[in-house]
Amino acid sequence: MKILFVSPEIAPYAKTGGLADVAKALPEALSSMGHDIRTIMPKYLSIVQQNLVMAQVTGFTVQTHHGLHGGVLWQTENDGIPTYFVENEAFFNREGLYGLGDWNYPDNLERFVFFCKAALAGCKAIDFLPDVIHCNDWQTAALPAILKAITAGYCQDPFFQPVPKVVYTIHNISYQGRFPEDHWPILSLPRGYYTNDFEFFGQINLTKGAIHLSDTVTTVSETYAKEIEETDFGFGLQDILQRNSGKLVGILNGVDYRSWSPDVDPYTYGIHYSTDDRSGKYRIKTRLREEYGLPDRVDVPLIGVISRLVEQKGIDLIRACAEQILQLDTQMIVLGSGDPAYHAFFEWLLHSYPDRVGIYIGFNNALAHRIEAGADMFLMPSLFEPCGLNQIYSLRYGTLPIVRQTGGLADSIQDGVNGFTFFDFNAHFFFDAAKRAVDVYRNRPKKWEEMMATAMVQDFSWNRSADKYITVYRQLLEAPNE
Repeated sequence: MKILFVSPEIAPYAKTGGLADVAKALPEALSSMGHDIRTIMPKYLSIVQQNLVMAQVTGFTVQTHHGLHGGVLWQTENDGIPTYFVENEAFFNREGLYGLGDWNYPDNLERFVFFCKAALAGCKAIDFLPDVIHCNDWQTAALPAILKAITAGYCQDPFFQPVPKVVYTIHNISYQGRFPEDHWPILSLPRGYYTNDFEFFGQINLTKGAIHLSDTVTTVSETYAKEIEETDFGFGLQDILQRNSGKLVGILNGVDYRSWSPDVDPYTYGIHYSTDDRSGKYRIKTRLREEYGLPDRVDVPLIGVISRLVEQKGIDLIRACAEQILQLDTQMIVLGSGDPAYHAFFEWLLHSYPDRVGIYIGFNNALAHRIEAGADMFLMPSLFEPCGLNQIYSLRYGTLPIVRQTGGLADSIQDGVNGFTFFDFNAHFFFDAAKRAVDVYRNRPKKWEEMMATAMVQDFSWNRSADKYITVYRQLLEAPNE
């Protein structure tokens, strides 16, 4: 099978969130199964500055709303996956991927419509006709319409016969790609597309258009698929998803165990452990406590938090319950950054409980690994969580997650089996889950060890997820053309 994977960011070249990791790991898994997959992304300024070894493939032009616009296609290898970069200095040779800080570039629609057209032009330039084009998030959401619109010319081009099937993945539906109606000419599509597919309360909504015009829509967990279709977590698009429910599929993201596994982790003080011999975990915990000046007591559970410190991640619940949890005779180490109000709270918590709390405001990958390995429990009480990765990392490290039953958290954590869960977004229920976890740790050690063993052997590898994507692709290719 030939697959083009179109993404606005791919690790390690450009990353603002989990999409970049998916755009690296999923193609690798698909390639390992024998499929011919290529990935493509914009050549941002940050990529130019990395001085990567890459080859210039060809120049190209695409028709835009104000005439022909040129670009250059470059190629490199990303752990064996052919990866293409779309160069256009006017659109991509600037600081930031989508804007600076909280300010979005006002020409983002034009930038990413160009990228979608360039991805199609790139196929022709390298003589690669994919069976499936897999688009990711709003920056690629115009591609299904551009490919299928007769006026755009691609679906009538002999090269694009048969017309590739299009899969569109929603990684977080709160980011939809909304633009003013008067920007519509930028898409170079007939007005009927705006009226029938893209219009959303007087604005252009790229995600709505992709839901209508893709052959299949996927999202990153089964529960999240239900939530965005049936609840306000659809951020206004739940009715659209209900009308297109036949093509909505939830597939839980995988994780890369080459980077996140206690038997090979390069960041855990040179100490490793496994399901069969977990003694290394306790030595890592001792070293982690020393790093933060916390007393090393066997009967005191160490709780980890690694998170963006924002409302979505349930930090309000942690703020409401942190003192109660600490008063259960526990310790807590927090790593993250985000809302300054949350920064101030954790600074206060450290000042108030210096022998129980450690904090690091910012991002530190090595510390994230050490917390996953050294902690006994992991807090993740998200308001909503499309997939979530840290709870899955925690399982492999035998660090039992305490999570809210939402999105990918609900699909990966079972209460009393491999972690502790609660449903209502409420401080009382969150604290109850934390209290139950502490009780099992302290008073039922055999049960705790059984839960750790169960957690550590569970398989959430990318091959498992890739199998499900291959099923989606095959079903599309085997379906009769409409």
